[in-house]
Amino acid sequence: MTQPSQSEFLWFLQLSRDGEFIGTKNKMPRQPTLPYLQSLISTAGEAGFDALLTATNYHSEHENYTAAVAALAKTAPTDPALLIAVRPGMFQPAMYAKMLATLQNLFPGRVRLNIVTGSSPAENAMYGDFEDHAKRYERTREFIQILRQLWTQPPPQSFKSDIYAFDNAVLDPAPVQPIPIYFGGASPVAQQIAAELADVYLMWGEREDMIRERMAQMQALAEKTGRNLRYGLRTHVIVRETEAEAREAAERLISRVDPEVRAAFVASHAHVDGVGQQRQIEMMKGLDADLMVEPGLWAGVGMARSGVGVALIGDPQQVADKIRRYEDMGFSSFIFSGYPHLEEARRFGELVMPLLKGRNEDSRAIYTDKVAPVA
Repeated sequence: MTQPSQSEFLWFLQLSRDGEFIGTKNKMPRQPTLPYLQSLISTAGEAGFDALLTATNYHSEHENYTAAVAALAKTAPTDPALLIAVRPGMFQPAMYAKMLATLQNLFPGRVRLNIVTGSSPAENAMYGDFEDHAKRYERTREFIQILRQLWTQPPPQSFKSDIYAFDNAVLDPAPVQPIPIYFGGASPVAQQIAAELADVYLMWGEREDMIRERMAQMQALAEKTGRNLRYGLRTHVIVRETEAEAREAAERLISRVDPEVRAAFVASHAHVDGVGQQRQIEMMKGLDADLMVEPGLWAGVGMARSGVGVALIGDPQQVADKIRRYEDMGFSSFIFSGYPHLEEARRFGELVMPLLKGRNEDSRAIYTDKVAPVA
């Protein structure tokens, strides 16, 4: 008998317009109102998800920290946690440490942090960040170190470098519970930072051979640090009662991609310097018309969306089996999404979650037991 999954499952809190088609000239019809965010969080909880990712995308209609505070305040203490993304170039770390500590203390157990270094200098420049790839990662390392320092060491605390400096910062009270740090990146410097400082190392969906190679690299780095690093996978998902229906849903999702939108999206690739995003772009080249990367993995989302461009696809058992394969590789955290997000969260909960369920009802307690020790 297959053992119940001990992994955690996260959904996506869509902070821009939502709908059934991507890549259209017209805006998606559903607005990210606060009632919609509330409904999406509650629906994800009912579907069995442990948390939702609030990504940091400058093209979203909402700034994610503000939206996360509002959503936490409007949902129940028993609703899923929020994995809040931050770009270090947008905040001073001492202040952000205080902001996250406050949020965790007001909403115990419902706050997690995803560090995003950023893959597009052009996008970063929209809000005043003009640093190159190397400098961004140097800054990211110090940003995480400062958060750890202020969250775990008694005040006052000071720090001084060429990037950040503060004197006698007081963070009191400390977070009532540890704030797990998720972090991803495919470049060597990103992998080293993750091995030293992250709790969960995130990867975007890729071919299994690519994933195995990177996990082997990360495992070697983690062993050198003596830390217990966990692994997370970020993909979209398209599941239907039959494989044929899932393929039809996938084709429908991209059936209205506008040629001009597609051309502008491809042109934007020239501004990308993130290794992970470049790997996604390269992986799509030379695919057959069905856009299948490998069995169970479809690359159509990458036709019109940056970030992760692949989706798990198939009937419920096929999707569950693919997740089990990832678990066998060592993944224990999964972040999924689908269009529209509310309906697809419910669909995943009805079709796939029963095949995976059976883990402890208090998923946050399981998570706390598995968090890597603070560096």
